[in-house]
Amino acid sequence: MKFVPLIIHNLLRNRRRTILSVLSIAVSTLIFAGLMSVPAVAARLLRDRVSTLRLICGNKAGFSYMLPAAYGETIRDLPHVSAITGYLVMMTSYRKAGELIPIVGVDPEQLHVIWPEWASAEDAAALGHSRAVGLVGEGLKKRFQWKVGDNIVLHGLAPPTDLSFTIADTLGSRQTDNLVIVPIDRLNQIADFEGKVAVFFVKADASEFAQPLLKQIDERFANAPSETSTQTELGVAQSQLHDLRLLFVGAQLFAGIVVIVIALVSANTAAMAVRERRHELAVMRALGFTRRSLVGFMVTEGMLMGLVAGALGTAIAYGALRLAGPSLLGPEFGLHLMPVVAAESVAVAGAIGLLSAAIPALSATRRAIADSLRSTV
Repeated sequence: MKFVPLIIHNLLRNRRRTILSVLSIAVSTLIFAGLMSVPAVAARLLRDRVSTLRLICGNKAGFSYMLPAAYGETIRDLPHVSAITGYLVMMTSYRKAGELIPIVGVDPEQLHVIWPEWASAEDAAALGHSRAVGLVGEGLKKRFQWKVGDNIVLHGLAPPTDLSFTIADTLGSRQTDNLVIVPIDRLNQIADFEGKVAVFFVKADASEFAQPLLKQIDERFANAPSETSTQTELGVAQSQLHDLRLLFVGAQLFAGIVVIVIALVSANTAAMAVRERRHELAVMRALGFTRRSLVGFMVTEGMLMGLVAGALGTAIAYGALRLAGPSLLGPEFGLHLMPVVAAESVAVAGAIGLLSAAIPALSATRRAIADSLRSTV
């Protein structure tokens, strides 16, 4: 601790260089944290949102094609179906075009059965009390300062129609932070959605019946006007993430390149700073400071600078993703800075500062004291 003032003094002796070094590492940390958040959030979604009991039944022609809502009664009568609901999504904006909010329509009675992590039985009861109410995510409430009882008007993008609702309660999961859930009957009143659903969510009563059940569903509608394709929720999630694999690999590769480039720049800056201090280091060694202690001083300076830069870059990344995350990959994706990515980013920044200072420090203290004094006189 007695050498802390010395370390602080050395960091502040050239404030411009220190500030520029901190900012360069902070920018690299910002880019690293932002890019690494994409695959990290996707992996979390796959881990947290997927249930082995939930099946997704959609149109065989693709999820962009809808299914008749009447299919639900047929599926409900199949063995080992514990719950089923139609599922509709309507993209809307709030006060301006960039404030995208998806409205999801489901059967209120089945909400807490199929998605117990989303809502409780009390929440589902509140939703089923009236077609004019809705449940909103905690993130939306904080973002727009909404309160229970507020009447909200959202402007539909496709179809272009307004929809108003009264906030009945808050959804209880982080997965639904940016969602509004209303009774599906409310969306079925819109002409484009009348008598249709985007998909059916079906919950099997046991995981061992999930595979047989999805086959039964598709066989039942094999010759129907709209044939079905039913998959487990895990299968759908894996398929969607597989399509984004190139994006994830590219993000990780680019993040690595940015870190390497900034590390080289920081190493060059640290080498210049150490070269200017060769005479000072030689005098300190002559006064009794060991080579290990001098290297320790300079490595501590570099690591401290890296950690400060990492904290700054991570804080900026957190704020940027919180503001822009929903509009980058869609409100339902919920792109944000995860704690593990934040910790990795700060650790990478600290490692950049440490290594960029360690290499020139070891080189500068390796020379004999007399040679260092002569070369700088």
